[in-house]
Amino acid sequence: MRAVYAKNEAYVPAPGAPSFTAGAKRPLLDRVEWNVINDPATATAAMLNDEADWWEVPTVDVIPLLRKAGIIVQVEDPASNLGILRFNHLQPPFDNPAIRRALLGAIDQTECMMAAAGEERTYWRDRCGVFSSTSAMANDAGIEVMAGKRDYPAVQRALAAAGYKGERVVAMVASDQTATAAMSQVAIDEMRRAGMNIDIQMMDWGTVVQRRTNRGPVDKGGWNIFLTFLEGTNNFNPAGHLGIRANGDKAWFGWPTSPRLEALRTQWFDAPDLAAQQAVCRALQTQFWQDVPYIPTGEYFRPVAHHKRVNLPTKGFPLFWNVTKV
Repeated sequence: MRAVYAKNEAYVPAPGAPSFTAGAKRPLLDRVEWNVINDPATATAAMLNDEADWWEVPTVDVIPLLRKAGIIVQVEDPASNLGILRFNHLQPPFDNPAIRRALLGAIDQTECMMAAAGEERTYWRDRCGVFSSTSAMANDAGIEVMAGKRDYPAVQRALAAAGYKGERVVAMVASDQTATAAMSQVAIDEMRRAGMNIDIQMMDWGTVVQRRTNRGPVDKGGWNIFLTFLEGTNNFNPAGHLGIRANGDKAWFGWPTSPRLEALRTQWFDAPDLAAQQAVCRALQTQFWQDVPYIPTGEYFRPVAHHKRVNLPTKGFPLFWNVTKV
């Protein structure tokens, strides 16, 4: 698939210096062709053969090859992407909060991030809670539940005590999202080691997006879990964080319900200063581990690859304005 953007000659940029999505947005390129290439090997070849100038998210296994060819690979966006294992709260077994809590002991953030982002810690962090680590709202409240060696026999006992009886769990895995698929395979293996009966159903991301709207049971085309990344500045505070909304039918896919989480979110808006906001976020994260709207699987700082001839003056996710090519 290809999307082509042509310069609007009538556009008048705002005055001032560019600053991410603010300030001057100067269209310095006459044309941008955005090619969607799902196969990493094909995308790598395009970069190495000078058929492409810029790769939004190169897979970690080809980074050494790209660098050897003189291609710049670095993290341009200081806002991380939070990996999550999302539950369907409307259907068993994850309509039971005790089962969701039991699984906190099964997911190893380090293993999930190494699968998604490789061994180089430049690109990931573990011991992650609700908010991006680069946010002033990030805190360590209750984070010990995600730390330390995973004890799968203990998790299996906790699941049994919570009422899990081996019910089939349908996991949607996006096969065309390399990092997400790798992270999914690790997390699902950890759930199996804890005694869960997982039915992996591979599909493309477009099908995941379509199917996750289904609120019905798995025998009616529904689902139990999927893994994805919540991107960037959305995770800086409770205002934009989709994953922590717990307003039932109006919540993001998975539809958790928690009056306490919602009340804390409202308190954050009413907090008079930064210290008060941070205190609310500690309380919110503490409650999060009780309700478990999702399990955090780690924090991924996605690298960007581009040839030296491309100048990206503005840090952040890829933007087409203020970019030059020589």
